Amino acid sequence: LLFTLVGIGWIFQAQLSIVTLAGLIKAAVVTHDLGFLLWDPPSLVLWGVVIATAIVWGRGTFCGWLCPFGALQELAGRLAAPLRLPQIRVSDALDRRLKLVKYGVLLGFLAIAVVRPERAEVAAEVEPFKTAITLVFQRAWPAVAYAGGLIVASLFLHKPFCRWLCPLGAFVAILGRLRRFDWIARRSACGSPCRLCERRCRYGAIDRDGRIAYAECFQCMDCVVIHEDAATCVPLVLAAKGAATRRGEVTT
Repeated sequence: LLFTLVGIGWIFQAQLSIVTLAGLIKAAVVTHDLGFLLWDPPSLVLWGVVIATAIVWGRGTFCGWLCPFGALQELAGRLAAPLRLPQIRVSDALDRRLKLVKYGVLLGFLAIAVVRPERAEVAAEVEPFKTAITLVFQRAWPAVAYAGGLIVASLFLHKPFCRWLCPLGAFVAILGRLRRFDWIARRSACGSPCRLCERRCRYGAIDRDGRIAYAECFQCMDCVVIHEDAATCVPLVLAAKGAATRRGEVTT
């Protein structure tokens, strides 16, 4: 997290943004020139990584591991325990509705980029990236208040901007629809009767039937740890108890 925030974000200034999408739209409609992508080599390299990993694994590689503002939110969230701050977990129904908001934000931004391209950079202020990462909070107070408010919210809610509002995350999630295989292992008992992974997933990325919702998965790997832990995974625990019982019966 620190490498992503400090290295990728503050030092190399490689915080990706939907501004790039606006540039691509402008290039396709007006300039027919993609040369602007070469102005920022670190971001161009990271875009390549994002596209490749989204197609192979889904959204989570970038959103969970390589987004500087996402790392800042997660680091802020880790202060909650030592500060003894209450944690808010919204209902599943509300969470499902809130997850749709980011797609609406993305659609609105793309509409502005097409109809009023000169306003695209202003519309991109829905992202706090420029304030928190690119300019390190050296901006006018409204922008600082917005970015700071999202970070403060992360003390009580798990990465709310990433999960519900981020248009870039929505774009990468859509790109991740090209993923061709489900790479996170599941068992037939996942979802029914066992719902342990679903209950413990902070991102709400596991459906009630046990399947991974890759568009919402940030690859935190918590469910992978549970799945492989014979002392935690309920199907494995029950299987071990059943085997022990059978051994006892055979011995008897």
